[in-house]
Amino acid sequence: MTYKFYDTCSLLLKANHLFDEEDVKVVISSISLQELEDIKTANNKDAEIKYSARKLLNILNDNPEAYEIWTFREEMIQPVAEKGFTHINNDLRILACAYDYDYNEHPDETIFVTNDLSLKAIANCFFGEDSIESVNEESLD
Repeated sequence: MTYKFYDTCSLLLKANHLFDEEDVKVVISSISLQELEDIKTANNKDAEIKYSARKLLNILNDNPEAYEIWTFREEMIQPVAEKGFTHINNDLRILACAYDYDYNEHPDETIFVTNDLSLKAIANCFFGEDSIESVNEESLD
């Protein structure tokens, strides 16, 4: 079994195909769920992204056995801060959750999924290139 830990953007991109892969368990940070809730009601987001967030939340609601939520705790940020990343934002909180999940639950079986190039570079400090993926947007059609 492989465990794919998605950041919020990658979840939105992969929504319709999130559970298509066999022998893959989807893992989501509690931070991503909070971000999705914020997106669907935000005044500064366009209608398309709001719709995507609502749709994704419905997909998650319809498939509760297909994914796991990993709840962020403040102490998870310590390894990130120790690497010198001091401007802690939600991306780094999601990464901290993913690292904690990998370290404590499924060492060397967790793949961090992000399309954010900056976050991917930071994630390399924790996962290594062979344990980081992006959502291939062209294959989602």
